[in-house]
Amino acid sequence: MKTGARFVFSACALLALGACGDTAGERGSRVPGEDCAPSADGSVVVLDGWLRAQPNADAMTAAYFNLRNCTDKPLTITGVSTAAAGRAEIHQTSRDANGLVSMAPAGDIPVNPGETVVFEPGGLHAMLMMLTGPINPDDQTTLTVELGEEKSVTFNATAKSAADAANTGHDSH
Repeated sequence: MKTGARFVFSACALLALGACGDTAGERGSRVPGEDCAPSADGSVVVLDGWLRAQPNADAMTAAYFNLRNCTDKPLTITGVSTAAAGRAEIHQTSRDANGLVSMAPAGDIPVNPGETVVFEPGGLHAMLMMLTGPINPDDQTTLTVELGEEKSVTFNATAKSAADAANTGHDSH
């Protein structure tokens, strides 16, 4: 491999892993839904949506949020989309026994009634690739989480600079 190509590959790999940060539990953190009594007329709620600002449109970034199932039926997260990226995937960061960090598509993610799935640095996250333009601090980006069976939930996420993310405890991405 030529030196230039090796540098580009290494830079892309570091950027991808850098968007993910330290590793959280496999398949994301799951917590009981606070203020969420599962019911037939319940809803799916997305809380605390944010993404890392990325002024370089040729790079990628990651979005984080908490998805709460307040319905009385299990749901399955099947994907994510946004007009801010040509490609968006749900990824999981993991660390093996030797400390090697890797990232891969997460596949379908079940969400039981009353459960909240946490998308956070080092765990589950929405990887935004092929950005359609720069994402500057404080920009609002609309994301849609696909829940299978033609269901989805749309929410806005605010872009945070690396410094702002560090000040709110989200510094490892």
